[in-house]
Amino acid sequence: MPFFRYLMATAACAVLMQASVQQLYTHAQSTAQTVAQDGQEQSQSSAATNPLEAEIDELLRGNPDEEAAATVIRNALNASSDAVRWRAARAAGHLRLSGPEIVAKLRGSAADDNWVVQLHSIAALAQAGDTSDETIETLTQGALSPNARVAAAAISALRSLKVAPEKLAGTLNKVLAKDDGAVAIFAVEAMVDAGAKATPMLKACLKEPNAAYWACVAIAEIGPDASGAVPELAAFLDSHDKFEQIPAAMLALAAIGPEAESAEAAIAAALDRWSDDHSVQISGLYALGAIGAADSQAILKNRAASDDAFVSMVAAWALARTTPGDDELTKKAVERLVAGLKSDNPNLRRAAAHGLATLNIPAGMAAPYLLEAAADPAAREHVVSALASLGDKAVPHAKKALAKPEMRELALEVLERMGDRAADATDALLACLPSADPSVRVQINNVLASIGPQAASATDELVAELDSSDARVRQSAMYALREIGQAARPARGALLAYLKKSDASSAEGRFEQLAAAWTLARIAAKDQAVVEAVLPVIRAGLASNSELERRESIAATADLGEAGTALHETLEKMAASDASAAVQAAAGAALAR
Repeated sequence: MPFFRYLMATAACAVLMQASVQQLYTHAQSTAQTVAQDGQEQSQSSAATNPLEAEIDELLRGNPDEEAAATVIRNALNASSDAVRWRAARAAGHLRLSGPEIVAKLRGSAADDNWVVQLHSIAALAQAGDTSDETIETLTQGALSPNARVAAAAISALRSLKVAPEKLAGTLNKVLAKDDGAVAIFAVEAMVDAGAKATPMLKACLKEPNAAYWACVAIAEIGPDASGAVPELAAFLDSHDKFEQIPAAMLALAAIGPEAESAEAAIAAALDRWSDDHSVQISGLYALGAIGAADSQAILKNRAASDDAFVSMVAAWALARTTPGDDELTKKAVERLVAGLKSDNPNLRRAAAHGLATLNIPAGMAAPYLLEAAADPAAREHVVSALASLGDKAVPHAKKALAKPEMRELALEVLERMGDRAADATDALLACLPSADPSVRVQINNVLASIGPQAASATDELVAELDSSDARVRQSAMYALREIGQAARPARGALLAYLKKSDASSAEGRFEQLAAAWTLARIAAKDQAVVEAVLPVIRAGLASNSELERRESIAATADLGEAGTALHETLEKMAASDASAAVQAAAGAALAR
């Protein structure tokens, strides 16, 4: 989720606010997850109770005649029964019906008295792909609903339809002005989607007391493309009297970077104005460093001499950032940051790691310091995050570290965190396999899985590991092949053979048979021989006592695409009554796909 990246990317100062903002993020994320499933859980909790409900439910199975289905749904949307109406709207979305009469009916149902009907109708309009002015108006009205679920669903629908930002400006501004975090985060993401085109909206929001904070969050995610809002951000700093929101504006300016240099005076003034507030000091110093402030050396030197270790460290970092080429300042900054990695304060350690990763020092200098600091267990997690944040610059150092047994584990952690950005390290990872013990092989396989399709060159090595005597190696090899996806199709034959020879009489054998089926479903879903082999295994997985096995079997059913419809009746029952809420949600999401 973009908002989470906003929190993480500015770790040097956002750590002070992370607890409160993360709580908001978690609440918003929870709302995001329940938008699709709340109505589903409420409505699917009971089976069809009359012939019309049963007839509508039957439309979700197989390939019904579109014209006949449209007739049934069109009439059902006028029914007096809430259960009939929401079923009809859900079916319309599932079948992606886009005829003018159905779409008109769905627009009316989007304002239904029953919120579950509203949710399914809004989702169906998005799935229909209708971008008419009438539908956009319906969805913008939904975005202002007092029901957070409905509002969030409407904003998500508008995003999926890629509505022009100028059409959404007034609505999104009103949503942000309501200052309801659970809904506002969806408006923020819509603005982030629009990128530079959202700037006029954001500038207007910065002048609205309740919307300004959210505008700062959006700008921090958009970054330099939102540079047109710098004057308004500077004015916000000059005029705002609630110090709690000042750090958000500082972080927005920091994310814009050098193009926000004109705000330097406003940042400096805010630092003086709120000199007693720790979060303002940290975020302000961070912003000065990020924008390359050239005229604030006195402030930075003053704060670098502070008795507060956090303040002095960030100020030293900012001094080095704003005075490129000064080896003495760079050395002092590095010393402060390395010392910060050993602090008892976890927030300071995390900020120090981020600071080293982003300091303007000779290429690669940060990596050796970070690798050395990782020897301290308390700092290790922050070091891994910082090294991963270096992106492409970290890969050469990680590849060299792979060749050193004492550094290999750290390098693998960093590369796994980097995901597909570590693709260039694939050959180096494979070179480690011959001398790797089982635990290291598992780590390597996990890195290859995180790289995904770009690690396709590892397919043969992963297939060879299916013969390993270590179950962890075999299972992680299948996981990596599954994540590589269709690019690992050459593994089809070996996986089919493994599937057939697996002994399902033991827990280990049953799991590995399932893992082979899950992998085949991902890499060769259109192969009839594969479908015939995996369907009974996946069906058994859906009935497993293990929540993990049920969830992964649901994902495999979705991977099978059309072939997976044979298992949809089972998924519907799981979505309605599985003992695990997470499994219910996964089943509902798979059916929606």
